[in-house]
Amino acid sequence: MPKVTNDNEINEKLKYIGLDLDNIPEFLTNYSNIDYRPLKAYDENSYRVYKYVPISKIQILLTPMNRLNTIKEKYGEASSLKNYLKPENEGDSDKYITFLKMLKEVKIEEIEKLAKQQERLNKNIPFKIKFEENYLWQIYYSDVNDIYFMLVPTEDLEYASFFYLLKKQIEYHKTKKEQMIYVPIVYENYSSKFLKNSAIQDLKKYVSFFTKEWPNIYEVYDVYGNMSIQVVGDAVVYENLTSAYKTKLESKEEALKFYKFLKAMFVLSTELPHYYKFIVRIDKNSSLGFSLNSKEITYENMFTVLTEDYKKAIEKLSKLEKEKNELDIKIEELKIISSKKDNEYFSKERQIATYLECKKTFFGRVKYFFKLKKKKKENTVEQEDINIKEIEQNEEEIVNASFVIRDFYTIEDVIKIYKELDLLLEKVKNLKLDHNALTTRIENTDIKIQNANLYIEEIDKHEKSIFEFWKFANKDERLMLDQGVPGQNVNKKVIEKVYNYDEDREEIGETIDKIQRSYLTKNDTDSIYISGTELLNVLNNIDNDEIVENSLKELKEELENNRILFNTDKIDIFGENASDSTKVKTLGNKKHRETKKDKLEILEITQDMEVEEYKNKLISILDNIKRIIDKQNRLVAIPIYIALKKKEKIEGLKVCNLNLEEVINDMEDDKKLVLYKINLKEDTKVAYFSNIIYYDNYNKTLPIGMNISDKCLLNLEKYKMNEIGKVNFRISKLENEFKIKTKEICLYEYELIKK
Repeated sequence: MPKVTNDNEINEKLKYIGLDLDNIPEFLTNYSNIDYRPLKAYDENSYRVYKYVPISKIQILLTPMNRLNTIKEKYGEASSLKNYLKPENEGDSDKYITFLKMLKEVKIEEIEKLAKQQERLNKNIPFKIKFEENYLWQIYYSDVNDIYFMLVPTEDLEYASFFYLLKKQIEYHKTKKEQMIYVPIVYENYSSKFLKNSAIQDLKKYVSFFTKEWPNIYEVYDVYGNMSIQVVGDAVVYENLTSAYKTKLESKEEALKFYKFLKAMFVLSTELPHYYKFIVRIDKNSSLGFSLNSKEITYENMFTVLTEDYKKAIEKLSKLEKEKNELDIKIEELKIISSKKDNEYFSKERQIATYLECKKTFFGRVKYFFKLKKKKKENTVEQEDINIKEIEQNEEEIVNASFVIRDFYTIEDVIKIYKELDLLLEKVKNLKLDHNALTTRIENTDIKIQNANLYIEEIDKHEKSIFEFWKFANKDERLMLDQGVPGQNVNKKVIEKVYNYDEDREEIGETIDKIQRSYLTKNDTDSIYISGTELLNVLNNIDNDEIVENSLKELKEELENNRILFNTDKIDIFGENASDSTKVKTLGNKKHRETKKDKLEILEITQDMEVEEYKNKLISILDNIKRIIDKQNRLVAIPIYIALKKKEKIEGLKVCNLNLEEVINDMEDDKKLVLYKINLKEDTKVAYFSNIIYYDNYNKTLPIGMNISDKCLLNLEKYKMNEIGKVNFRISKLENEFKIKTKEICLYEYELIKK
């Protein structure tokens, strides 16, 4: 049966691989049976273990399947590479043809690409552990035979990894120089050397609880076979900002500490969410860290934190017990006072009711008059001393005896005392409500008594003469006894609609652009456009003649460059790009035929322009900008951001950004960054760089929104900046598979107060 082909392309690839089909190396014909038992309920595409595997230790099997078939199907039909290279029967001849077809399909460039990738992987493990096209390496491990094998699906069209491995194995048996490949081990479960599989699954849950993103956890073996558990993912570090992280656990002790630490924080966060709010922090090594109340928290200082919190809880319990006892006494006093007030009111109410009943008849009035004459005018309600039930209080035994002072406390202790604290807080809260209700009731009853006294006094005034009393009783008067407590002025807080920029971006942009189109003229939009260029610095330093003069010089140079570019003596009337109104453009996935603004055209720059003329134009633009901002309508309440290299005073006109992530990305070369977050209220005067700012909408085809920029223009001359908060955090971003870049950010939060 023929072994050699006359196909030059195949022969070239065989030579590149180093394989002679007439003299097949002995190691390729030696095949040992592999007993492999794949795990049940395992996702083949979700790799858990990455290793450096020696080239010489991998046996190659080919299967007439594709990669998407089940492992049972692929492994059941697999056979040795020997059967594909050295056909011994009619069935093997088909396999030989399949091998030649695979060889014809593969490209040498693809093999060399894998070779370069493995060279890099032998030097460094990727930050995210996995790497591009790692699924091509279908490497399995049989724990029964202690052997690695590669399962090559012949129905796939990607064979570079197979031929790369074959090429390297041939090289090894010629040179005896071992090489390693960094690959995922398919169907390999966690080894449980550091953590049990169940603990790792719990760890994923704990990490995702704090980072808000599901992590990947791998067991990674380095070139020397040393294992580490590596937790990799993205964490939300501030608002919607995410950062890459990787925590490497290189020993069983480290892994157990990290697991216990995360579990402890998870339990505290879920059991006592009002007391424990752990914040994710990325350290300088891009590893996961945490803080509590702006202080770093670690496994080592956890016991100290718990002890301090326990003692704080004891102090709070003591104060609350004292407050509870004081409220109990006050409530008892108020109950007695309220009871006496009620009795006094009921007595007066009966007296008035008797009068109202008697006045209905002639004899009733006479009877009531003579009864009134005999009655003494002093108050008949006897005053009794308030006898308050004494509530004994032993301040030394306020705290429950079960909360004893020790050198350290466990999570169970802390949860128990804070649960007790919550119960006591609820009791005190209810007692305060009872106290306020009784106080209000007494005040209300006092008003009723005062009302009744006035009526009774009016009756008593007419007791001197039966005729005067008769005349008074004939009057049809009605007394309002049940008068309530006078209304109180309540300051109602107006709730402004606050937008989430990531979620409401399109709505915000359309709202802003519609409003600005309704009141901005072309001259207005031209002025705002100029402020969005490098000329903003000139506008803020308009009195600095040197800055103005240098700016004009730079614009003239730009004008000259454009003249050379467009081969004309002056800027085309259609703008820098000389585009016409019939040319269709796309903005926000919508077509339009508008012309983009140009600063040289707006400023009417010529080579003959004098500095004074240029300055006057800028002054006019500056005045126009301030007028525009002052007259703008109410828009949206939303935070805006400014990025600086260091903290400094910001004043004058300032371009800010609504998109936090974009602000940070604009300063990507800086390792340290200062961010200003300014919380805009709805009535803050701001001009936005919406679509109408960038185009002359003569054809009325410009899409509505903020598709070009997320920026706005703020005039800080009108406001005082009041700092209301500060937070420090780090963000790590991948530059490539192996390199991570960490940025340290200090964010200051401000509110604006009108001057």
